[in-house]
Amino acid sequence: MGQVQKTVLDNGVRLVTERLAGAYSVTAGLWMEVGSRDEEPAQGGISHFIEHMAFKGTARRDALAIARELDRLGGLANAFTSKEFTCFHARTLASHLPDITDILSDIFLNPAFAPAELERERQVILQEISSVEDTPDELVHVLFGQQYWPGHSLGRPVLGSNQSVAGMSRADLQAYMAAGYAPQRLVVAAVGDLEHERLLELMGPALSGLSARPGADGRRPPREQPGLAVVPRASEQVHVAMGAPAPSAVDPDRFAAALLNVILGGNMSSRLFQEVREKRGLAYAVYSYLSSYSDCGLLGVYLGVAPGRSPEALAVVRAEMARLAAEPVGDEELAHAKEHTKGSILLAAENPENRMARLARNEFNFGREVTLEEVAAQVEAVQVADITRLAVRCLDPARLGVTVLGPAEAERLHRDLDA
Repeated sequence: MGQVQKTVLDNGVRLVTERLAGAYSVTAGLWMEVGSRDEEPAQGGISHFIEHMAFKGTARRDALAIARELDRLGGLANAFTSKEFTCFHARTLASHLPDITDILSDIFLNPAFAPAELERERQVILQEISSVEDTPDELVHVLFGQQYWPGHSLGRPVLGSNQSVAGMSRADLQAYMAAGYAPQRLVVAAVGDLEHERLLELMGPALSGLSARPGADGRRPPREQPGLAVVPRASEQVHVAMGAPAPSAVDPDRFAAALLNVILGGNMSSRLFQEVREKRGLAYAVYSYLSSYSDCGLLGVYLGVAPGRSPEALAVVRAEMARLAAEPVGDEELAHAKEHTKGSILLAAENPENRMARLARNEFNFGREVTLEEVAAQVEAVQVADITRLAVRCLDPARLGVTVLGPAEAERLHRDLDA
């Protein structure tokens, strides 16, 4: 672990750095705590649209100039949007820190939203939405979110809809940034061969110019709507997404939730992989996952099965969930889950992009550095009773949502789920 330093500018912008001995590069990201959950229904996908426009030109550089400058530096730059964040990030040799911080500051502070570029990128995003529609193992998760958290922004897709994206104007994007991109919601995170004071010197003056303002803060946790939704569709497989409430990213139970996920379906020795795929041959793809947000979470399951076998597969998954709530896991199984989890965390920390993301997320969630040693100790402290207690809380059948996409037997599935 390198030395972590933090500075808060007068307007609330936070700059957090970690110097890594032996590094040749610097990875930096501008993280804005604004994502798709902050959008009104008619704005669906606007955060993602802004992210797409990041490298499409500023007042000083057009899109080609940005591309050429990044190529000249030998750097890698990108952006992404999630439910809760929009991030603009780059990695380059440490000697190019002044250049890359100038580019990142420029695309963040001075997007041109040129009309021609806006129209071109609108078509790209519409194709991205169409791509999801053509990819059932992705689409089923979108449909699940809309079913399980209806009427809530967390249940809507990050990409938005054809209708919302088609209707967005340049003025809409500018107004959304003006209202939501408040300086106190911005974290600059950087790791690698750099001095904290040097990053402050390079980025501080430009970011200090952001006017302090309240910024939109209308986030509220969703209320789940359990039950089954069957979406008929001609396909070679039936795609199933299931989910139940889980701890948030700041809940003390988040470590137990991570272990519960590993045991349920998080790796090849997990219960679902062994029971559904290895023993019964019901699915090629079956896994569980944990989505953690600032005020809520979701423990999800996905599987793709042959038509006609979805009732059996759902019964197996529900039986494994019930067993976790009814029977304590074995000490050896828990120990294996702990080693898997700690190994995954520590291996991820060797990737500079992951390390940069950890800096930013810890600042948003806890306002401080959370060391890898602290995380490992918290994982190790989880007991068997914690797993059972959390399974009872999270895997309650009355709180389970199920979305089935494909040629499924809807009547039988409803009958089985109600049984």
